[in-house]
Amino acid sequence: MYVVIVGVGEVGLHIAGILSQEGHDVALIERDPDRLNKAAQVIDAFTVVGNGASKRALLQANVTQANILIAVTDSDEVNMIACMVAKRVGVPLTIARVRNADYLDSSQAVSTELTGIDYVIQPEAAVAEEIGKLTDFPGALEVESFAGGQVRMLEIQVDEKSPGAGKAIAEMGLPREVLVTGVLRGDTITIPRGDTVLKSGDRVFLAGQPAAVRAAAGSLSLKVRAPKTAILLGCGEIGLRAARVLEERGIRLKIFEKDYERAVAAASALNKALVLHDEGLSENILISEGIEDVDMFIATTGDDRLNILASLQAKRLGAERTISIVERAEFSDILQTMGIDVAISPRRLTGSAVLRFVRTGEVVSAALLDKSAGEVLELVVAANSPIAGLSLRECRFPADAILGVLVRGDEVHIAGGDSVPAAGDIAIVFASTESVPAVEKLFAPR
Repeated sequence: MYVVIVGVGEVGLHIAGILSQEGHDVALIERDPDRLNKAAQVIDAFTVVGNGASKRALLQANVTQANILIAVTDSDEVNMIACMVAKRVGVPLTIARVRNADYLDSSQAVSTELTGIDYVIQPEAAVAEEIGKLTDFPGALEVESFAGGQVRMLEIQVDEKSPGAGKAIAEMGLPREVLVTGVLRGDTITIPRGDTVLKSGDRVFLAGQPAAVRAAAGSLSLKVRAPKTAILLGCGEIGLRAARVLEERGIRLKIFEKDYERAVAAASALNKALVLHDEGLSENILISEGIEDVDMFIATTGDDRLNILASLQAKRLGAERTISIVERAEFSDILQTMGIDVAISPRRLTGSAVLRFVRTGEVVSAALLDKSAGEVLELVVAANSPIAGLSLRECRFPADAILGVLVRGDEVHIAGGDSVPAAGDIAIVFASTESVPAVEKLFAPR
């Protein structure tokens, strides 16, 4: 597959790295030569210096041969024009990051006929949705939803107080509707067995029916109480979206925003939140506003360093749970070792949104896991695929992948070696990045 990527910031570079690693042909268009040179040093790709909205730059990148064009610059207009040009020269699929809601209709979509965009990515909306899911599942570091909400996958961390620490998975008494699909220890991800012993610091991936997964996560993380209060720092595009999500869940919310006009706009747009015109960094101010008793502190300022520092201070002052929005890859991989509970990466969420379009086979959705732990794929079993009608033991499923859950109509089943996927079933597969091509072949029509 040949993919042209316009814009080599954090998002574009991340997507290009995944595609290149998997053997796809990639072209990068970027107007900043220094940024492009740095990308070329770490990614095997054809590079073009130029404006991604320019037909000349697009043709120089052989866009007429592309299967997909992905436009993820910081300019909505450039992204939209690049898609428009690409569609006119015959590119089958175009994807654009569009931040400005004025370009979208009520369904958060755009007219392909007018703009040339087949699929819109909105990192800000994805981040707000992720924050909402984290409030629904106390203790989770990450929440993914599959099969129309019938299956959830949670990532939780085991600490020294966890009942699971030092125990084999088979001895933990997890609900039958839950499967441990992966264990991340340091930077190494493994597919566990029943005799795998969990250690303090392990990050565990659970999949299954929502209620059962929530109960299992609570027993492992010792966090079962849903948050009732939150303090949010920063009310830009992400912050305002997140505030609306929190209000919808009935959470009592206080917001700090140092920009006066933004603070006024947020106060007008929200129903119950208390908006304070303040930078929200003073220890005295935070204490006076109840930081020591707050259930969640969320930093969404748009400045990675400020988000990190503010979250660390909130944790020190007593906030139960801290969430920091971090764009840059070099920060996101280390935050949880610093004491911040959750780091949300818009870059990773955008990568997940794009990923399902470059997957072969019958992929419905895909999610990239943090710290390069792998992927979770939702696939439909094709009638004439190699996996249809065979037990998982017979079809020689890749060793570093696991088919965790099968959904057949309204029935959700935890899969085992004797499980036989049938045509039309939805399969939830946890896989290392290296094993994804082999998994795709099992589900693809012959």
